Amino acid sequence: MWPKRKILLLVPQDRDEWQGILSLLNALHRDVIVREASSEASVDWADGTIPGLEEELYDASDAGPTEILYWPGTPQEDPHRQWGLSRGLMQTELTEFLHRYWEEEIILPVNSGLGDDEPFLWKILDCAGFEPSLLWQTEEGQWEVRINNGLHWIIPESWLTGCWGHESFGRRPQLVLTESCWVCQGEQMEFYGDKDRFEYLGDVAPCGNKALDDAVYTVVLQALQLGVPWRSIRRAYDMMNIRWYTNDMARDEGTDRAPVPSAEIEYLAYRGAG
Repeated sequence: MWPKRKILLLVPQDRDEWQGILSLLNALHRDVIVREASSEASVDWADGTIPGLEEELYDASDAGPTEILYWPGTPQEDPHRQWGLSRGLMQTELTEFLHRYWEEEIILPVNSGLGDDEPFLWKILDCAGFEPSLLWQTEEGQWEVRINNGLHWIIPESWLTGCWGHESFGRRPQLVLTESCWVCQGEQMEFYGDKDRFEYLGDVAPCGNKALDDAVYTVVLQALQLGVPWRSIRRAYDMMNIRWYTNDMARDEGTDRAPVPSAEIEYLAYRGAG
């Protein structure tokens, strides 16, 4: 009988970015052993795993891994890699693994500055029926992976650049409204499908925090460029804006801050999903 397939994940010391990879492998239902790369490491599959993991991720009675995924820069002289070479195990650098896995996907790096466990762009694409996947680290530091049927993956930009440098994964998105823009008109922010402002799409009310507003408008433009209908963007915005207003009510009590209108603002142009 062939041994049960099991991955040895070799990770760097004193860094925790590998938790995102581990969460992805777990979501793919892979059996994983985690070990830190070290020239002084002993190869013993009966030992416990790295401190900080909630539980051992493999059966200690098994004979060890059947393939190795290793962090970029892990030398071939690492004891675990040498052990794998002596047994003819397939060894793959993690960047190569991600290139293969995301080959046909559209990777959308986003910033985590909006203070929500679900990125705003993911909410917009989800409202529009794109069925996006998610690899995300929550404010509590836990990694969450949701694998859906769509082509788009929402991933932290800081994690991509911090772990993989200038590597570019997946396919480039096919953009629809490449010249979309926003313009401040009084107390409203208007969005247009072109820089000459011939094609009006809709408008929203700012939440009152300029840095937050600018981040939100940038995401809205990104969604418009991807071909998301304004109706879906507006729906996601209303849900987010209502949350922001609710969270700020205690701080703003006694001011003239006005509640966010729940009615959807009429739009003049509707864009399909591509």
